[in-house]
Amino acid sequence: MSIAAERCESAEALVLVTRDPRDLAAIARADVQAVIHTPLTPPGWLADVAVAVETGRLRIARSVLPRATREEIAAWLEGAIGVGMLDEPARGCLIADILGLADRLGELASADGSLRARRFMLRIFTEEPTTECGFHVDTVPPAAPGFGIMRVYNGAGTLYAEPDNVTSMADVYRDLGERAELVKARTRARQARDAGAFERLERLIAAHDAVRPFLRRPAQVAQAPAGSVVAFRHVDVRRHGSDHAKAEAWLHCSPMAGAARLVVNLTVPQPAHRHFDAPRAH
Repeated sequence: MSIAAERCESAEALVLVTRDPRDLAAIARADVQAVIHTPLTPPGWLADVAVAVETGRLRIARSVLPRATREEIAAWLEGAIGVGMLDEPARGCLIADILGLADRLGELASADGSLRARRFMLRIFTEEPTTECGFHVDTVPPAAPGFGIMRVYNGAGTLYAEPDNVTSMADVYRDLGERAELVKARTRARQARDAGAFERLERLIAAHDAVRPFLRRPAQVAQAPAGSVVAFRHVDVRRHGSDHAKAEAWLHCSPMAGAARLVVNLTVPQPAHRHFDAPRAH
């Protein structure tokens, strides 16, 4: 671990904030909830990406490639990020950077020799922030590597709760469920074109988000700046909703207002106990 890294820790979990990309490897530790790498000097092409996204020139609908090879991701990106959406060299740099995230994740997932990561789940979109989703944790399939990697390329950064500020995961999931019911009700009101109910539910969701009963210090949240690369824990989907250890998942929240952002999230969908696509013995 680099001496430049800052630690935010509790007895159960640790978040590492660093300027050294080598520290991303610490996500393999069972007590590390997230590693946030913020470059000391952001590359110049990020500014071009920000302008293209925030002006609407670069638009990518919410997309999921569930089990794609690096080559398949590269081909998809070449089509999705059209030559008219972003000028060179920024376009090439962005595509190379996303592929670099896949490479880094593959290295991290393969570090102990139990897995040869050949396929990835890619989630990518450009979108203005909304209030659809509050604080939450991400999941992975059973037995898959319990972490992923994310980069928000522009706009507001990702909020997160420091481990010692979280009361318990049971409290987190209780609040998540209550909020989900409010969002579902708002969706029904929108579909029914019931403006009164919709506005009332908007106010209820805003009031709900202001309380944060799962935090000991509700007003105290941290932020991973845009441009950061974040390696973070994803909970096994079978344990989602349980009172599991805080170290098993990173509790975070997208901004709920502001300019459109480009968000890329990658995980390894395969089980860690076997090689994926390995040749079968005859």
